[in-house]
Parts: sequence; structure tokens; C-alpha cells
Amino acid sequence: MVAGDRFSDENGVRINRLGITDPQQLAQAETDSSLLRLQRLNIQGGIPGGRYDHAHLKQVHQKLFEGVYQWAGETRADREFQGHKPTYVTGLKETMTYAPYKEIELRLNAIGEQLGKENNLKGLSEEKFAERAAYYLDQYNHTHAFRDGNGRTLQATFVQLGKEAGYQVDFARIDPATLNRARDLAMVRSHAPQEAEKNLRALKAMFEQVISPAPGIEAKKLRDPSQARPLAALSPEMKAFDARRELEVTGYRVMDIVANMPGAGNFEKGVAVGKGVEATNLNPAAIQTHIGQFQQAAEKIIKHPALQGPDAKLDQTDAKRFRTAAEQVQAITAAKEAATGAQQPLPPTHAQAQAIFKEAAAHVAPVLREHGKGLDADRLQEVAKHVERTPFIGGLNRENVGRSIDAAGKLPVLNGSRHLDELKNAVGIMVNAPEMQKQISADDSRAAGQEVER
Repeated sequence: MVAGDRFSDENGVRINRLGITDPQQLAQAETDSSLLRLQRLNIQGGIPGGRYDHAHLKQVHQKLFEGVYQWAGETRADREFQGHKPTYVTGLKETMTYAPYKEIELRLNAIGEQLGKENNLKGLSEEKFAERAAYYLDQYNHTHAFRDGNGRTLQATFVQLGKEAGYQVDFARIDPATLNRARDLAMVRSHAPQEAEKNLRALKAMFEQVISPAPGIEAKKLRDPSQARPLAALSPEMKAFDARRELEVTGYRVMDIVANMPGAGNFEKGVAVGKGVEATNLNPAAIQTHIGQFQQAAEKIIKHPALQGPDAKLDQTDAKRFRTAAEQVQAITAAKEAATGAQQPLPPTHAQAQAIFKEAAAHVAPVLREHGKGLDADRLQEVAKHVERTPFIGGLNRENVGRSIDAAGKLPVLNGSRHLDELKNAVGIMVNAPEMQKQISADDSRAAGQEVER
């Protein structure tokens, strides 16, 4: 458990409706409540009219967990939680990273849209349904929309998807460990993109065990091949997401390889690669800053005398995959910037910055206070009161807001925070005098000059 992640209390126990402070008791209460609700939701057929997008999955999560958690239905984005998780599914330690919380809505909508283009997997044989279901479960799992409860949310989602495609999906037919192992294998992506289907073999095999044709004429119609809509190509959004996933999984492995090389400075270089990968995961534009570093790390592995031969084949492969992924992410990012460059919005006006500052400060100040930074929270709130009156920050206000932002930037819980970023951007606008104030200052100067002349 993680303390202070805004889903948990100071002891790392999830904030809950029941007032439970013991993690084991909470886990049992969550299981008892959510499994009963899962069964009920499956019998009802899921979310009526659900489109398997952001709104759909939030509804599923809320229905499953609202008996225990007041934050049921909230995604990681709602409380700005990123997170990652280790796994040893390959026999080696791997780092599973999830989609940036800022992109959860975008990604779930992109997945749901692509699934809709495949007619929600209607008209497929059992073998093909298992194959495509494995692909989509992996996409949803990597997005990892929720702080907790992703597994049960996806089980409910795929039971509904199966029913609407003419199949019964019964996860009770397998050991939960089988599902978890299959999901982790897909996440770590041991095989290169050219062999992407191999990364999903365990998930496909799992689906083959849990699906069966639903009885009845209507279900048979749903499985009729005339209903099938094979996907011709991934959307540009899905391609971009996939390129960054490849960069992440290979990047963390390259980080470990470089960090464990003998020689002065290699540990630090490996750590720097990991930080660059994390930065690019959260903001793909950061690839422009780190591309040279990534290429050098890959070349270091490829050319290292001790990393030649069959025993180093995996290290060599990961280095080459990493280099290719970095260059692909760079190309996609550059193309997107070129296409949208002429359409970039103008910087916020001072009036807009006023509103942005007020909202952002209202989110950042309580977090500062929760983490023992009461003085910095007070400073920020005092500046917010001033900003309500005038869209200009100078003098002592500028000094105080700078201290508050520095303190907030040192809190892990605010790492990558949208509200902290917005606060900084708003300050960047308002430390410059608005045009009206500039004009008044200019008029005062001219008046002073005229008085001297007289």
C-alpha cells in the first residue's frame, strides 16, 4: 500500500465508506461486496448501451465498488495517481508501467472507438474472438484506469462484450493466477512488435478456456460471419500509444543493463535513461530532449564487448528495439507537432490565468497542508485571494507563490500533477503586468517627465 496517494490515508489504507482502518479487514469487505455486485451486474447483462469507452468503464467500476469506496467510479486521473508495478513473470524483475493518468480518458475512448469499428467483436469464431479479446484486454489493462479494481472491472466488461457477441465468458473456469500471469506477460512484451501475437498467446489461451458459444437463436445470429467487421488498420492514436509502450518496456530493461555494467558512471547513466523514459511516458514531447541519450545507451549495449554472443542475445535485442522505438516516438511526435503547429492556441490572457490560478490553487493547497506544509498552503491561499482582485503577481506575492510551488514540487504525490502545472503556467502569465497596468505605468512615466520639464 502507498500512503498519501489521495486514494489512501496516512497509513496507506484505502479511504473507505465503512471506516475500516485495518487493511486485511478492508480487503475482505471489498471482496465480499464487489463479487456480489459483479455477479449481479453480469446477470443483468452489464451497462445498457455501453460503448466500452471512458464513460462505460467508469460506470462499471462505480457499480462494483460503491458499497465500499466513495471514490468508486473515479479514475487515477481524478486524484492524479500514476504508479507502476514490478513483476517476475519472466523469471526476471520487470517494471510494468501504466498509461499516464492524464491520458486515461483519451485512451479509453480510443480503445472503445476501435472496438466499435470491429463491431464489438460480433461475427467471430471462438478462436478469433479469443484472439481479439486478448488484444483488447491488454489495451485496457495497460491503460489501468483505476487505482484498484481494474481486474474485476475488466471481467465485467468482457462478460458483457462476450454476451453481446454471442458468447458466454466465465472467468470462474480458471484460476485467478492464470489470468494474472497472462496479463503480466502481455504487459512486459518479451517479443518484438514483429511478433506481437506471441506476447498475447497466454491471454488468448486464457480466453479459449473461459468462452463458449451462448445458446439460442439470437446468440447464433450474433456469431454469424456476416456481422464481422475486421479492422483494417489501427488508428493514429493507437499507433502512437503502442510506440510509447514499446519504448517503456524496452527502456526500463535498457536502464537495468546499463546501470549494471561495470565501470564508473554507468549506474548513473542507467538511472538517467530510466528517468528519461518516465518523462517521455508522461509527455511524449520530452523525446526531443532524451533521444540522443536513448540512442547512446542502445549503442553502448550493442557494441559492448562483454555483451556479444548467444548469452547476450536478449540484451542486444532489447537495445535495438529500444533504439527503434525511440526513433519511432520521435517521428510520430514531430509529425503531430508539425500538423498542429499552426493551430496552437494563444497563451492564456491574464483574465484566463486568474481563473486557472484560482482553481489550481484550490487543489494544490489542501495537498500541501495534508503533507505538513501548512505554511506554504497558507502562502498560496493568500496569493489566491490577491489574484481574485488583480491578475498580477509581484513583490512579496511573487516570492510567496514561488516558495509554495517549490514545496509542492518536492511532494511525490504532486509529481506530474496537472494542477501544479497549471499553477506554474498561470504564474508565468501573471508575473508580467497586464496591458492595462503597463499602459498606466507608461502614462505615469510620461506625466512624471512632463512635470520635470515644467
